[in-house]
Amino acid sequence: MNNLSCRISYKGFSAMQHENVFKVFQGFLEEIKPSNILEIGTAEGGFIYGIRDILNTINLSNCNIRTFDIYPNEKRSSLSAYNIEIYTENVFDDDYNLINPELIVPFIQRDGTTIVFCDGGNKAKEFNCLAKYLKNNDIIMAHDYIDTRENYLNNFEGKIWSAHEIGEPDIANCCEENNLLPFWQESFQNIVWACRQKRIK
Repeated sequence: MNNLSCRISYKGFSAMQHENVFKVFQGFLEEIKPSNILEIGTAEGGFIYGIRDILNTINLSNCNIRTFDIYPNEKRSSLSAYNIEIYTENVFDDDYNLINPELIVPFIQRDGTTIVFCDGGNKAKEFNCLAKYLKNNDIIMAHDYIDTRENYLNNFEGKIWSAHEIGEPDIANCCEENNLLPFWQESFQNIVWACRQKRIK
């Protein structure tokens, strides 16, 4: 893969991810042992398919996965055969409030640790909307994250990654208000993901 293409393939399914994404997530998921994963922004589904396979190999085949995208994709629909719930609908209104909270909130608040992936059309607003529904020790993540614009321009653009859709200023207030602390961030910074864990004081 050319990192600057922002695209890899997983079992024939496209994933707009860094080439090392599954190496990092392997260790992360082994440590966290999530019970539920919610994804905003399925695209073709290569990323969440890879996550499903990692979970299966570490004896977490019972982890629930639910993913949403607003655009239809016939190929993506086939992933439902792999124990992935696929939804094609917009869950946010124009102000990024939840349209159908019954599809999102009870799922996040199921027993066990939930991980939320924000990888849709506006990662910052998705993050800020969904963070308030996390339980203690749940995790929320956002893709195309580099902490500052300066860091992106100096160290990522033209070298590692070609998109900077969310940074620390976009989520700092939300993290403070919801007691979200950096978690595995050094590892995830290298594959352009933000990772924050809910820790009740």
